[in-house]
Order: sequence, then structure tokens, then C-alpha cells
Amino acid sequence: MRAIFPFFLFVSIVLGVSCPAQGAANGALLDVPRLRVQAAAWLEQKATAAFPGSVAQAKIGDIDARLRLPACADTRFFLPANAQLWGRGNLGVRCEAPAQWTFYLGYQNRLSGLALVATRPIANREAPAGTDVELRQIEYTQSPDLYPRTLPADVRVNRPVAAGQAIAIGWLSLPNVIQAGRKVRLQARTAAFTIHQEGTALNAAAPGELVRVKTPGGRIVQGTAMQDGTVEVRP
Repeated sequence: MRAIFPFFLFVSIVLGVSCPAQGAANGALLDVPRLRVQAAAWLEQKATAAFPGSVAQAKIGDIDARLRLPACADTRFFLPANAQLWGRGNLGVRCEAPAQWTFYLGYQNRLSGLALVATRPIANREAPAGTDVELRQIEYTQSPDLYPRTLPADVRVNRPVAAGQAIAIGWLSLPNVIQAGRKVRLQARTAAFTIHQEGTALNAAAPGELVRVKTPGGRIVQGTAMQDGTVEVRP
């Protein structure tokens, strides 16, 4: 699995090591199999906490066997900016003590949960009836928040939907939930916490559409309108 940059080169720079054997000369070595298990568990826990009701299955990429890292008593995991809790990405691993080192592990986190799926082909501009969709377990390819669990009355799709295909919010012609000039709530979700801030919408938007928001400090940010009228911003 591809990491952000070559593993051995990156850790050599951070540690200042010149050869793979240097860690071995300093005592106990990092338990790599155990670290991979811990990393997968951390990702799965963060994903299911961020998206209740979902199921996560994380797979961690291999670590370069040429490198021997010193054992770590205080290991911290973190996600780089713009990393996602689903699909493929890179997970940061940092040792705080007794040694200090940082590197990245490639991962694939398969996140699944409920979403509306078409039970038959639905034509563009058609309004699906209740029997035309049903809740099924799917693997998410984007934020789980962008998959509706119910359909408003008389809503129409804005693109053809094949039988068995999950319906995303952006595929629905929905009434605007955000009005230009109105106060909105910004939400930025990370693996560790969720940040909320108020701002002023600069354009109207329906669920799944992009909206520009001006913060009290004058900064312009862009996010996705959600069904509840909040604006989700990727950190």
C-alpha cells in the first residue's frame, strides 16, 4: 500500500539514522505486528465513533522490513490534514518516549452502514415511490452523512440511478436548506473531535451542494450543505 513518501527515507530523516541496524544497537525493537493491530483498532474506533451505526474494517499496509525502530512506551496515532476515515489514506504514528520518531502507515478502512438503494432503475427527474428504494448495508465511498436514510415527499432524482445503486444526497433535487445571508453552523469533523463555528452563508444551497460561508473573522470557507442545515467543512 502506498505511503505519503518512501517509508525508510522518511523515518531516516526524522530519526537521523544512517543504517537500518542502528535501532537494534540501542536495545529493544518496536513490535511491528502489535503496532499494526493497534493502528487498525484506532482507525476502526475513530470511524465508528464519528459515524454511529457504521461498521469499520481497517487494514494496515506493510512496514519496510529493512528498518528497525526502537521500542516505544508512548505511541500516538494521528490523521494528517484532509485524511478520511473511510477508503485509503495514511495514518501517522508518533513515538513520544523513550525515543522520538514519526512515520506514516498506509491503510484501507472499509466503512459500511445503511443507505437507501434503488430497487429498480430510476430515470432522471423521476420521483421515486416508497417501493422504489430500500435501506441496505453498503460500503461507503464518501462521507456517510451524504447518504440519506429517508426521502422527502415528492423528491426527484437529478440523474439516472441503476437498480442496486446507493443514492447520495447530491443526486436528489431537494429544496434549499441554506439561504444566502442567513446565519449557518459550520462543522469540521476530525478523528479526534468536532469543531463548531457560526458563519454567514454567501449562497443558497440544497443538501449535498457546496456553500460558501463567511466566518466572523472575515475568512471565506467552503463546505457541503447537510440535511439539517449545517455546513460540513473538511479540515
